[in-house]
Amino acid sequence: MEQLDQKKLDMAIVYLQRIADGNNPVNNVPAEEDSVLNNPNVIRCMYFVKEVLEEVRRNGGFIGSKSRKNQKAAFPPEALSAFIYQEDKSISKIVAQINEAVDDTVYQKLSYKPIVQWLKKNEFLTEKVNRESGKTQTLPAEKGTQIGIRAERRVSFNGAEYFLVLYDRQAQEFIVDNMETILHGEADL
Repeated sequence: MEQLDQKKLDMAIVYLQRIADGNNPVNNVPAEEDSVLNNPNVIRCMYFVKEVLEEVRRNGGFIGSKSRKNQKAAFPPEALSAFIYQEDKSISKIVAQINEAVDDTVYQKLSYKPIVQWLKKNEFLTEKVNRESGKTQTLPAEKGTQIGIRAERRVSFNGAEYFLVLYDRQAQEFIVDNMETILHGEADL
């Protein structure tokens, strides 16, 4: 994706605004009554093109929306200070609660995946193959149960059994306390 020259982009927007106002784009003098610059279709078109270029300017000079995600600031660690334990819950619900304190128009939201990966890497969680279903499950390891991670057997709507991994107050506070380490992929504890 190519970035446009900001000065050229700004000048193009100025010229488009002048044309949309019925003026000569170079000297900003009102165009004559019979000028094509006073045609309502041309004026509407210029306003439309101006809006498109203003969107490009808001994207930092990039065309398209792919760069927007990259332009958001990283998850703000200070959002963790608003975290208050409410109840034992799954990691996705913990992350959703943390993300409530984040303005997602400015910052990237937190994902549960790096947290789970870090917990596995540091042996708080482990993967085991379920003998009945043959599927891999993530479950608390011994180290995880010591900090308050547990698995509860549940039954889905279609009758299949599965384990729901829950985090108590101690486990949730442990995750929040180690979040900067988790996000930076730092060494084991």
